[in-house]
Amino acid sequence: MKRSIFVFLLSVLLVLLAVPTINIIVAPSRDAINLKEKSFLYNVDFVSRWTATLLYPLGISTDPKQVVVGKDGWLYLGDMYQQTLSDDRRSATENDTLIGKQIGAATEAWDAYLAGKGVKVFRIMIGPNKGTIYPEHMPSWAKPALSNPTDALLAETGGEHYIDLRPPLLAAKETQGAALYYKTDTHWNDLGAGIAFRAFAQQVGKAAPELQWPSEKTYEIARVDPRKGGDLANFLRLTASLTDYEPITHVSSLSVETTESDFDTKKVLRQGGNPVVGAPMTPILVTSVGALNNKKVLWLRDSFGISLSPLMAATFSEVLQLHWSEAIKPGGRFSQLVEEFKPDYVFVTVVERASRTPWFAAYPPLAFFPKGKDFQTVRTVAPVRSNHLIQGPSESEYQISGNDAFVDFALLDSATQSNAQYLNIGLTCADGSPSVPLQVFWLEDGQPTYDEEHSARFSIRTGQTLIDLRTIPKWRSVASIKRVRVDIDSESSCTHFKLNNPSFGVKTSSL
Repeated sequence: MKRSIFVFLLSVLLVLLAVPTINIIVAPSRDAINLKEKSFLYNVDFVSRWTATLLYPLGISTDPKQVVVGKDGWLYLGDMYQQTLSDDRRSATENDTLIGKQIGAATEAWDAYLAGKGVKVFRIMIGPNKGTIYPEHMPSWAKPALSNPTDALLAETGGEHYIDLRPPLLAAKETQGAALYYKTDTHWNDLGAGIAFRAFAQQVGKAAPELQWPSEKTYEIARVDPRKGGDLANFLRLTASLTDYEPITHVSSLSVETTESDFDTKKVLRQGGNPVVGAPMTPILVTSVGALNNKKVLWLRDSFGISLSPLMAATFSEVLQLHWSEAIKPGGRFSQLVEEFKPDYVFVTVVERASRTPWFAAYPPLAFFPKGKDFQTVRTVAPVRSNHLIQGPSESEYQISGNDAFVDFALLDSATQSNAQYLNIGLTCADGSPSVPLQVFWLEDGQPTYDEEHSARFSIRTGQTLIDLRTIPKWRSVASIKRVRVDIDSESSCTHFKLNNPSFGVKTSSL
């Protein structure tokens, strides 16, 4: 018994001595050796690294949740991130189609919201998963399905706002002499990013012909350099032992000088050259001297925007960048940045595996505008009933007499979501209140009574105001409206008011 305890304690002691010794021996440089840090002395990463080194040639991953070992030295992302492999391998389901419809409806609402804020073009480009472009190097069991959830998303969102980068990248793969994605990294390289940006430019250029874009030579390969393994190699602790290739394009030769600054604090973070910009979790403003267009872009992006960032800076003089998740999450900064920065264009770059994130189905804030000369009335209404209101001297004047005040209006002709894009409400308060809380209900054909699902709450400025109905959830599914009800939720202010008959219509500028 004593002998067994002695052997055990001796073994523990030898291990405690061996681990620091090995870490000192395998340290990449003398500067990396820190004898005072336990995190250095007793780091056992070398065990994972040695194990991965032995198993990698056999096609076995030591961390299959993060990395799948493919053929010919190619590594692929595992299921730890958005169930990448599982989602790509399965065919699209009814739920995928439903998600696509929801995201498509929200995208249309954001487009309407942004257009009302002066944004000329709103586009979303999806950076394909590596396995989408290079399935031939994947294990046979991991190859993507022919019609997967991404296809369902793009089928429902249409081609106006979403840019499908799969066709141009698949076509370029057949003609380029170098790979478009890194073998040992999740991302496309400069060559792949350049081809994606050129396809993006062609699509945006159709909607904004006034824009200038980098020349064709910009996207060509200048040279190919060796590089260490990328993020996937790092997950296996094989960054130093696995090599990769870095195609260098002529974008590096563009005469553009950039300045990066914190958008909130205005602090300058970096000046000079046109280097790549990481995926910022706080807003970073990149200003460019020598850009092709004196235009402002709000660019919501992820790490697939890193290699694109020099091209974006060379094309636009001001590019405000933020990770899309920080912009569109609940309480995110998307609408705030639009209000503060006032961009000419809004672009989104999202990797394929994250493109179906539920946050993309979130609607923008309800959009309001002062009534202008470009408003064209399409449908008018007439009051048919009021509640907890005392009629004033004129038909449109009211005095609140209870806690459920509303006016019910009937449309003279039914309205649809296509010809009733805006609701014009003219409301003034006798006490001069600048705004009033309202709830607007609409009643469709076949709907027996008003309900909360077919309504919207908001606070409206007094005067003639247009409400962009396209920014209201459910409005896109409206078939035919026959009635509308305006509830006045004010408790202590604006108890005496004038409400003109609302009207539905469109803006002539959007016809």
